[in-house]
Amino acid sequence: MNVPALNIISIDVEDWYSSSLDLFKDSNVQHGSKPDLSVVANTRNTLKLLKETGNTGTFFVLGTVAEHYPDLVKEILDNGHEVGTHGYGHNLVYKLTPEEFERDIVKSLEYLGRAGCEDVVGYRAPYWSITKKSLWAFGILRKHGIRYDSSVFPIRRGLYGIPGANTEPHKLESGLWEFPPATLRVMGFNVPIAGGGYLRLIPYGIIKRAIAKSRAKSTRVFYFHPYELDPRDVNVKHKLTSVVSLVYWIQQMIGRKDNPHKLKRLLYEHRFVSFAEVLKDYE
Repeated sequence: MNVPALNIISIDVEDWYSSSLDLFKDSNVQHGSKPDLSVVANTRNTLKLLKETGNTGTFFVLGTVAEHYPDLVKEILDNGHEVGTHGYGHNLVYKLTPEEFERDIVKSLEYLGRAGCEDVVGYRAPYWSITKKSLWAFGILRKHGIRYDSSVFPIRRGLYGIPGANTEPHKLESGLWEFPPATLRVMGFNVPIAGGGYLRLIPYGIIKRAIAKSRAKSTRVFYFHPYELDPRDVNVKHKLTSVVSLVYWIQQMIGRKDNPHKLKRLLYEHRFVSFAEVLKDYE
């Protein structure tokens, strides 16, 4: 297959607290709650940064964001970026039944449509939660017009991952194209370099060298969240009463202050495009 080796930048549009509910065992907030207003300002800052750096990306918008802040979705489109769906309520896919997952997808597409997105063809699962337990999700996505997915992380993690999964873009039996997040093969293991917490915890020099090392191979997928540009936005809205919640909170704060600088370097030093710009070459 002769396709260009490009970097894709993708942004999961959500607020930090609502998207962290599965890791806070002591929160009584329900999935599908209204996202914090900060998601608007942080997404606008993301749009500004992409414009300054001359990059185009794909914004995987949570359905609750499209429901409560439809004008934000319109701003993303008006700035020339692609919009995909991140589901509606940020539920882990493998904790849903196929029927519940389908309702979640349909609801997310409905609110994106109301916000002006007439042709949504891309999907990313909350917390990369299409695992071996939820491969049935691909058929449902295809049924509702999705043409590509970026949900399978080819690493081993407690919350997600398929360690032996293909690390390159490839076509699935369902007809979907799968675009896994970027990894680097080190001593027989896939090391994540795609962004998010990995960018926050790994020194930037290592990320930069890893990108250079894998440059000629194939399309590489990177990602971040709008709240990563604002360290002050990571706020716990309930009292921490469990060890699991406390450990998660501490882990989330490591490297948070320096992360905006890393993201800006990444976007200034490398050229990024949206999934839409490479999908036609694969199809």
